[in-house]
Amino acid sequence: MDANEHTQFYLDQLKPFVGGVIEDAVRTDGDEFGDEFFGLAIRCKDGEVRHLIILADDEGNGPGSFEIVEGERHG
Repeated sequence: MDANEHTQFYLDQLKPFVGGVIEDAVRTDGDEFGDEFFGLAIRCKDGEVRHLIILADDEGNGPGSFEIVEGERHG
């Protein structure tokens, strides 16, 4: 998978959240290493609540970080 396909894969995963409402900040129970994960509970337009959990990498090797960007410019 090239870089553009990789990015598109993640954008496709996020599409159900578009137009949803963030209802809460959430955390998981600790895993076998004691790590807790965090993210957002989002009520999607279809009425389902889904949790967007922030991971360090695709394998879920610990909680990750995030960046908040103000405005419409990215990058």
